[in-house]
Amino acid sequence: MTHQPHHFALRPLVLLVHAALLCASLPAAAQSAAPASAHSSEQRYEIAAAPLAEALSRFAGAAGVTLAFDAAQLSGLRSQGLQGSYTVAAGFARLLEGSGFDAVPNGAARFSLKKRPPSAASDKPEPQLAAVTVRAGTEASPQTEGKASAGYRSKTLTSLGALGSRSLQETPFAVSVIPQELIENTQAQSADDIYKISPSTRTITAQNTGWSPAVSIRGFTSYDTAEDGLRRPYNHAAVVEDKARVEVLNGLSGFLYGAAAPGGMVNYVYKRPTAQRYNSVTLGNYGGSQNYVHGDFGGPIDADGDTRYRLNVVKQEGNTAVDEQSISRELVSGAFDWDLTDKLLLEVNAVYNHYKTQSPSAYWFYSIPRGAAPDVSKNWSQAWALDEVTSTKFSNRLTYLLNEHITLRGAYSYNVLERPETVHTLNSVSSTAGYEQLAYRGGQSKSNYEAAQALADIQFDTAAISHKLTLGHFMFSEKAWTSSYFSGTGWLGPYSFATPTHIAQPAFPNDSNALYYAGRDSNRNYVIGDSIKLNQQWSALVGITRSTITSKTLAEDGSETQAQYKKSRNSPSLSLVFTPISWLSTYASYIEGLEIGGRAPDTASNAKEVMPAMVSKQKELGIKATLGEMQLTSALFEIEKAYEYTGSDNIYTQNGRQNHKGIELTATGKANQKLTLLGGVTLLDTQLKGGDYSGKKPINVADFVAKLYAEYELPVTGLSVSSGIYYTGKQWADEANTDRLPAYTTLDLGLRYTLNLQGKPLTLRVNVNNVEGKNYWANSYYVGAPRSIAFSAQYQF
Repeated sequence: MTHQPHHFALRPLVLLVHAALLCASLPAAAQSAAPASAHSSEQRYEIAAAPLAEALSRFAGAAGVTLAFDAAQLSGLRSQGLQGSYTVAAGFARLLEGSGFDAVPNGAARFSLKKRPPSAASDKPEPQLAAVTVRAGTEASPQTEGKASAGYRSKTLTSLGALGSRSLQETPFAVSVIPQELIENTQAQSADDIYKISPSTRTITAQNTGWSPAVSIRGFTSYDTAEDGLRRPYNHAAVVEDKARVEVLNGLSGFLYGAAAPGGMVNYVYKRPTAQRYNSVTLGNYGGSQNYVHGDFGGPIDADGDTRYRLNVVKQEGNTAVDEQSISRELVSGAFDWDLTDKLLLEVNAVYNHYKTQSPSAYWFYSIPRGAAPDVSKNWSQAWALDEVTSTKFSNRLTYLLNEHITLRGAYSYNVLERPETVHTLNSVSSTAGYEQLAYRGGQSKSNYEAAQALADIQFDTAAISHKLTLGHFMFSEKAWTSSYFSGTGWLGPYSFATPTHIAQPAFPNDSNALYYAGRDSNRNYVIGDSIKLNQQWSALVGITRSTITSKTLAEDGSETQAQYKKSRNSPSLSLVFTPISWLSTYASYIEGLEIGGRAPDTASNAKEVMPAMVSKQKELGIKATLGEMQLTSALFEIEKAYEYTGSDNIYTQNGRQNHKGIELTATGKANQKLTLLGGVTLLDTQLKGGDYSGKKPINVADFVAKLYAEYELPVTGLSVSSGIYYTGKQWADEANTDRLPAYTTLDLGLRYTLNLQGKPLTLRVNVNNVEGKNYWANSYYVGAPRSIAFSAQYQF
């Protein structure tokens, strides 16, 4: 309902039973079993040259089979890759040419690797390699892709919304992936660190504000996220230690994910259980005195490896790099996979996350043009301000290979978000003499988020044309409970800009108000999409999603605060892909999307009023190329949507259209054997059409953003240095375009050293963020992040 979360109590056992029964009743499909028609018929593959073990893993994932092999016995062997259409048997044979190994079938969709006899003169049997299962959709894609040794390049997406896993090269949208090893090596601790590195994203609302992280993509601000492809409207207290990767889709996603903001979609992908025993313990500091310990454990549960687990546990405590600001949190995140049969996979996740921010960063409001940013390392809030979130999540997924043509997929997630209270500060500036401050305390709140999918993938041919038809239903919703309690200090000050003014905590009245049901937002979608392979060069993606948005907002007495609205609309998508050569693809796409109307902020005179649903449209042309070990992409796009803003009368309204045209360029991979590059450039031309601000540019949109992260392997074995340069261009801070924020550049530096300790890897890392300690406005609401030094030691055994 709002990015200020609400709370409610969880009954874990009841929810688990109900969720399991619901998921069991859904049509299900195997993420770990890609289309089985590829087993006996040809399917197109684009697998680049790579170490043999890596190439085999990618192929198994794309083909939807499991392959047992010992990666150590393939050490030093490489494959030239695979481009073109092959059966599974022919694909394995091609990849294994000259290696001395064969892929031998040993069951439905199961293969093992066996060494060929050295000569006909020897009758000595060669042993079959030890069974190390590579399961498609788990270790074959997110767990093995995106390694530092591969330049952090990924070949596949785990989820493109309702369409599921796809090849990045053949996806007719701009998508980037931040993989697990990059998250670890940059010592990312929140969504903000992901958005800083991702080539085309910017943080708008940082996590240390206490609110749900907000991101800007293509100039549009969004709180929308997904987890393993299941949608959710907000992501309070986001954590990354239990994630295998973060996938960022740029642009409209209505056909793929349902109602969402037009800028894009951020999909968080959980780590999956490992087929072999895996143990990792990290001791570190995220900056300031934020000491933490992170344990990551996985492996098989039974002797056959049919059941597997992954457990991530985090404890963090201490002050951030901002004076008197601290974070205390505990995370327990478990994942379990169970091969019920060789065609049926059950995946279960359960997460407990407690996250408390003491003195969250202050929100700034200027009614005059602002000057230089204040010292970002100082606490411009109050030491007694706080925000606390407890989040409990449960999800499960069934994937079933019905036959060689049909795969069924079903999933369900349930999340309870609770906040006992919130104390935040608002700094208002109306003169150069100083700032005034309002501190306010809100009562308890809770939210219940649900999401579900019931989808079928059907493969068939019509003459020489191949189809993969996806159809079904998916939904997400939020129910909200809140308290009418609200207490504030009134405006205090003015205070000097020279240094923050801190006062004793006021005696806020006790909160004796009971929670009441405040309403519900929901989005239900029926989708049909067809991935069409016309020939070796041409393919298409066409489809439509019937999306229905409903919203109800209630007062404490149960009356509706505004008329309930319900809007349905078809969101079509049409894309054409041309692949003239195996390493190059071009595409043209058109997509529409429906979006839940914005909710007036608490500072507006019509606070919490919901705006009408909005329709957005996007046109895009793109190119994707793999040159050597580098992935290069470019996209030219235009997006238009309704414009929402708080006017000079302090009323939040929807008036006029917001048009964004732009170009994106990205590069990821190995420039040479020693140098890894990941970066991007976004140029935007934005304009408001109609309404009170026609001809102006929207606020908090940088017309130019450029990023470059680089790693270099030094001559000392295991030693690497890294740097990140991040430039954000000028932004307008007010709708009238009279207050413009200056551009800024920040620099990060890092050092990583991996050594062997008793035959196991020990990795030491140190990263310095905002090395120069720059003070800057991140946007019109918040100042930027101060200099911080993070360091850690990770031991894997």
